[in-house]
Formats: sequence, structure tokens, C-alpha cells
Amino acid sequence: MDLTPVRIRGKRKRPKTAAITSSQASALSSHSTKRPRTSQTSKLSKAKKKTVAIMPTLQALPQELLEMIFLDSMNPSLPQASPEIGQKLSSRAVTMEFVMRVFFHTVDHKANIRDRKITSDPNIQSQILTCRFFTWGFFLAYVQRAHDAMVKLRGKAWENTGVEVPGAKYFDGLLPFKFTKVTYLSFAEGFRIPEKLLHGPWTEDNASLLYVLVSLNGEIDWKGTMAGEAAKDGLKQAIRERNEHAVAALSVLLGVAQAIDTSLLRYAVIDYGCNINLVRHLLFNAQILHEDGSKGMLNFHDPKLWQWADEHEGKGVLLKDMLKKADKFSLEFYLEGESWEGIVPFPYGGPKFDAKASFDHIVRELLVRLYRNYGRRITRGGERR
Repeated sequence: MDLTPVRIRGKRKRPKTAAITSSQASALSSHSTKRPRTSQTSKLSKAKKKTVAIMPTLQALPQELLEMIFLDSMNPSLPQASPEIGQKLSSRAVTMEFVMRVFFHTVDHKANIRDRKITSDPNIQSQILTCRFFTWGFFLAYVQRAHDAMVKLRGKAWENTGVEVPGAKYFDGLLPFKFTKVTYLSFAEGFRIPEKLLHGPWTEDNASLLYVLVSLNGEIDWKGTMAGEAAKDGLKQAIRERNEHAVAALSVLLGVAQAIDTSLLRYAVIDYGCNINLVRHLLFNAQILHEDGSKGMLNFHDPKLWQWADEHEGKGVLLKDMLKKADKFSLEFYLEGESWEGIVPFPYGGPKFDAKASFDHIVRELLVRLYRNYGRRITRGGERR
């Protein structure tokens, strides 16, 4: 007897099975292998991946750590890596500490002069001088900072001696016989004056910094850069603007390179009225190495100069006398009976050279030696009038 099937509500029917062909089975198997991963499997795969920590960049470093790296590496190119890094390293405290390490601390100031260990690098110092922050005001601040460090090095034993350590006030008035006594600034032999100071506009600050750097034996690179041409153009601009400090400094740099030619003399005399103080610097520097073969580019008997002198009785008579003396290397810096006050002094001479000295064969030889080996000290002082 057959049982009657009873239908129960809510229970699913069992699906009818059907025969599957081999081609259908292979298609189903291939489809199952290509199906996308579920979210659960993707999470498991990500969890298995090894996480790598991101290395911090220089910009992301804390301010204090970045400053420590900068001062420890002593790499002046680091602030130029990016504007953000440059801004972080541009504070007065950081730049001053860096300059102290590049200049002052490169000399052992406690030892005797002959036994001093010197590690000054003219290339790094030259690079620092090109920076925008190194202005006349910053230079005076550095002098004061170096002065304080020098006083600290001497210790309390010097306080009772009454011996003064020359400081920033020695640069008042820009008198070389005063500020050359500040001997602890530690500028390296062969440091280069930046091109930014070789041309105008000639503000008082720019001319002052150039004048002092020349006094401290600064040089310019005539072969590897356009500094020489910049100095020539800057000298013409200084003549136009009648900036005597700039003319005095640039006349030394051009005189060392025998680059003061007849055209420059004509420019100062004929085109711009022969300011005697400016022409004095040109002729005094031009005469020193005149015998070394510069006669082709420099003629103290130039017809146009002498014609101008004939047409101007007052300045003309004085100009002729100066030209004659310069041709014989007998033009002293100060004219006969002239007071040195109110005249920008000859900027370079070393601590023992006096521009008021009367010429003799030894003084002439010292000046020639100085210009042939620019940056070396003169070893003998002259006789005062």
C-alpha cells in the first residue's frame, strides 16, 4: 500500500539532480577558479603582508633636530635643499653659530701666533659670504660675538690687566689703522669677495663691507668667474656715484690684476670731472705694478688726459703732477701738506703699513711684493712724516 506524501510548510524542496556533461563540468570548474576573492579572503591576504615604516624626510624633522644636523655637518648647502629647510635654518642664532664655527673657531686663539693651529677653509668662508644674510650689519654683529668669545677665552686673569680687546667700535669711521687691530676674526687666506659686493647700487653698507673685506685680504677670481668684469663695471658705477669707499676698494682689486687702464682714467677725469680723491686711488694703485708690463694698456702721458688738464687750470695742474709722479712710481697717497682727515685711506696695507709713509726703495719694494703676492702681510712699517 502506497503512503500518501504529506507536504510540510516551510521546508525547502530538495533540488532535482540532473546529469551533467563533461563539457559543462569543465566550464563550471574553470568558472569557480576565476571567481573574485571574497572580502574575508582579501582581509586575510592584507594581514599577511609585511608593513614597512615610512622614513621621515628632512622637512618633517623637528626644528631642534634639524638645527643639530646642520651645525654638526657644517654643510652650507643644506639650507639650500628646499625653501622650507632654508626657512627653518635662517634664524639669527643658527646662522651666527654657523659663522662662528666657520670663522672664529677655526683658529686656536689661546696658542702663540707661531704655534696656532689653523683649519680655516677659504672655500666654505667664500660660500658663506655670498649668502643673503651676510650683510654689513651681520658682519658687525659677528665682530661683537667674536669679541665676547675672545674675552671669555682670556678668562678673568685679563680683567685686572686693563688691556682692551678691540671690538666692533674699532670699525667706526672705517680707519684701517684701527680696525686691522681686530685680529681674531679668522678670515682664511685666499677667501673670495662675493660678486654681489662688486657692483652697485652703492649703498653705504655695501661699500663699507667691500672696503673691509679688501682690507682683510679678500680676493676675486679673475679666471673662473665674471668677478673681474663685475669689478670693472662696479668701479665705473662707483665713480659715477662718487662713492669713495667703493672706489678705494675696487682700485686695489683692479690694481693687483693690472686692470686699471687708460680708459678708466679717462672715464674718471674726462667723463666725470676729475674728482681728485677718486683719481688718487686709481693712480696710486695703477703705478705699483706699472713696470711689470702694463704699459700697453696704461699710459700716464695719454694725450686726451693731458689735453683735459690743459683746459682746466685748477684741477689740471694737480692732475699733471699726479700723472708725472705715478709714471715714476713716486706718487704718495697723501699729497704734500694734505691732511688725511676726510679722505678715505688706502684700504689695504696690513697692520704695519702706513699710507702716510714717505716713499723710499724699501717701501716701494714692499708694495710691489704685496701686490704680486696679494693677501700677504707687509713686514715693515714706513717712516711717518
